[in-house]
Amino acid sequence: MKWLLFVLLAVSATASGTDNASVAQRLQRANDGIAADWRSSDAASFGERYAVEATLMPEHSAVRRGTPAIADYYAALFDAVRVEDYRRASHDVVVYGQHAVQTGRYTLAFSHANAASTTFEGKFMALWDLSAPEPRLVCELWGADAPFDPALWPRITAALTADAQPADADAALVREISARNALIDRLVTERHGAEHAELFFPNAIYLTYYTPMRVGEAQIRDYFIEHEKPGDVTIESLELRSGKLHPLEGHEVVLEEGFYRVGWRAGDAHGVVDGKSLNLWKRDEAGRLKLFRQAVNHD
Repeated sequence: MKWLLFVLLAVSATASGTDNASVAQRLQRANDGIAADWRSSDAASFGERYAVEATLMPEHSAVRRGTPAIADYYAALFDAVRVEDYRRASHDVVVYGQHAVQTGRYTLAFSHANAASTTFEGKFMALWDLSAPEPRLVCELWGADAPFDPALWPRITAALTADAQPADADAALVREISARNALIDRLVTERHGAEHAELFFPNAIYLTYYTPMRVGEAQIRDYFIEHEKPGDVTIESLELRSGKLHPLEGHEVVLEEGFYRVGWRAGDAHGVVDGKSLNLWKRDEAGRLKLFRQAVNHD
């Protein structure tokens, strides 16, 4: 019996590894197609790569929902810039049944009337629907690895779309995630970077604005200790809101579309920043939700 159990476990592990490798290959082909669309500035093709009610979270622009709005965004972007090259590669893929969460990196070379050739190194996080023969993007967020002159990148405005929870969202899960976000609000406002980092799994991946991808607890902890250290910058207000929730394994793994507004002050300088995030929550051994993957950018 023990031998049979060992064989079954071995077969299951092999099949799982094979499935993950197969998904990674499918997503690499899909990402190659996305890169080709960038290089050819083909906004129409982008509409075919997203699910009908997909969410796009581009850097320095508001969220877009639905394939028409997403195609319109890329059409406006490609009217504003000339794409010289675009490359995209996967860093990590985690499969949840008929969905996969992917993190990766990209290189974008572009120019426009007010700027010579410029190259951005960046990263992305995406939720894919694997149920169709060709994977479809359910939601995606991307942004640059370093600060840049805002004049280099076009600010494409659009009518804001509602980010409220759908009516059928599980109320208990919404309350639980809201409580975790309230804790993050307090830790950020009070500048407790080390405690903030403890809300991530040891093998988490963090993709935040103007910063290279942070992988693992040491890099994430170092980032938050530096970024949220007490000093010249104070947080005067912080609002965190949940948008759509994507349960991937019931209440055990959930991808949250998030939104934030931060009021900050540094001496005489002050301002308000809006932004958005993709937050992959997973339960730890004690049943508490912690962040397994997170991506953030500014509007």
